[in-house]
Amino acid sequence: MSEKDPAAPETVDLLEASDAEFVAAFDKLYALTWGTAAIPAKYKELTGVTLSIANRCDPCLVYHIRMALAAGATKAEFVDSIRLAILSSGSITIPTARYAYRLLQEQGVL
Repeated sequence: MSEKDPAAPETVDLLEASDAEFVAAFDKLYALTWGTAAIPAKYKELTGVTLSIANRCDPCLVYHIRMALAAGATKAEFVDSIRLAILSSGSITIPTARYAYRLLQEQGVL
């Protein structure tokens, strides 16, 4: 899920450097889960939007909104995903939900 910023200076990934075997196994599991399977990519990415809001992970949210847009997600689908996050995790997620709407507005979805 993480992508390197080409303009950022080279840094050592301390997680990978400290536990390469775990990172390799996690990457394999990640590819199996988010790759081609029974659930189409658009719906997996919308699930990622919901989980990102529920977990209050702004960088994750940016990534999953971008990927869901690329997969053809609609405004109505994003609204449902955001509603699910708030309903599932409560009012503590409202600031992240507002951030999601701001990101969608910046992308011309709203």
